[in-house]
Amino acid sequence: MDDKSLGSLIVIVSLVIMVGYFVWAFAPFLGPTVSSWISPQLSEWAYRLPVILAVYLMLLIVLWIGYTMATTPPPIPLESPLEIEREEVDSTTDEDKDVDN
Repeated sequence: MDDKSLGSLIVIVSLVIMVGYFVWAFAPFLGPTVSSWISPQLSEWAYRLPVILAVYLMLLIVLWIGYTMATTPPPIPLESPLEIEREEVDSTTDEDKDVDN
């Protein structure tokens, strides 16, 4: 399957889902023919379900962060300072000497 046909398939599936969700959410307002096969109580779930899924997705991300923090071992302390820190200290002392002169 090439990229254009896959993209076309994604567009078609998205449009079908959008139309289906619109009918599901607004069935009570679309007239008696649509509301006869989708009850208003079922139509309420068109609003509840995405909110529930969004909350659970956020909580799942928080759970993953907490699990990662709880199971990651602490870093091993360095026995000697990094060379970068030594260079920064040396460069600041050189600048202090320049200011004094």
